[in-house]
Amino acid sequence: MAVSGIDALGKDVFMRLLTTQLQYQDPLAPMDSTEFVTQLAQFTQLEQMNGINDTLGSLVDVNTSLNKYGAAELIGKLVQVEGKSVILSPDSQPVLNYQINEDSQAVLVQLFDEVGAIVRVLEAGPQKAGFQSLSWDGRDGNGNRLPDGTYDFQVSGKSLLGSPIEGTAFSTGQVTSVSFEGGMPFLRVNGEKVPASGVISIQPA
Repeated sequence: MAVSGIDALGKDVFMRLLTTQLQYQDPLAPMDSTEFVTQLAQFTQLEQMNGINDTLGSLVDVNTSLNKYGAAELIGKLVQVEGKSVILSPDSQPVLNYQINEDSQAVLVQLFDEVGAIVRVLEAGPQKAGFQSLSWDGRDGNGNRLPDGTYDFQVSGKSLLGSPIEGTAFSTGQVTSVSFEGGMPFLRVNGEKVPASGVISIQPA
């Protein structure tokens, strides 16, 4: 969109032109008072808009700083975020948290090792739409205890009408670091980089 008038000139150029116009006007035919007042009003409006832009810019800078500070405060905290990983530690039975968007007649949770191989398929049966959880004993499909480490899981199922549905997995873990990309904070949770905006809950470590 083309810019015209005072916005195109800028306030400094506009003020110089207005001053020069007043200096060299014909004393016998001075500038019309209505036109003069209109130009001053336009200049005042431009000044106000510049002031508003400066204020908004300052507010954005402050908000960005607060976001960074707030994200840094999450280091060491236990959070729940959207993510597909879960940590298996000695004698633990991880809880797999997820969400499905509609009632289902059957829900399956597949667990994968670090190379992407399926190590276990858990059948949750019929479930209502919303947040759900399923406990995993840390064993594979043959009943063998799996090595400690980080595993991924994926949720799928069938709706009441038989159509396939996908669930959203949520990861629970400790925030080990925070990074910033494009001014947006990202957390490192269970080895995954996730946006801080996706935090569902925060607990003391």
